[in-house]
Amino acid sequence: MIKHSVKNDLIHLSIDNLDFSYRIPLIKLGKAIDWKIGEKGTKGIVIQNVSAWTLQLFTKKITEDKYIKQFKEIVQEHSEKNTVNWEDTFMAVNIQNEYNWLTTKDKSDQKISEDEIVSTLKKKYKLD
Repeated sequence: MIKHSVKNDLIHLSIDNLDFSYRIPLIKLGKAIDWKIGEKGTKGIVIQNVSAWTLQLFTKKITEDKYIKQFKEIVQEHSEKNTVNWEDTFMAVNIQNEYNWLTTKDKSDQKISEDEIVSTLKKKYKLD
């Protein structure tokens, strides 16, 4: 479970028994961005209007969906006017985590190119 409290216009988030502790300005909590998945300098995959903080917090290490859903509830509670597309945010987290796994795996195998990874993910998630 994500524990949270608000002090001095900052929301403090933590998850017991995990290396997870963040302080986020309330004004930035519901910020929506266009998230690019792929190497710099490539076209990659762009998912629009997704939660910047969800992607930053939950794509470094693969995490359980329950934490992402709890974070969504926290954002909606403390940033009621957010314009985040939550369905696309959940999809972006899944795509980014799968991309990270494929690129890590690729370094040892050297068989899949960046273009092939992006193409595979676009087909899987029906993004074309």
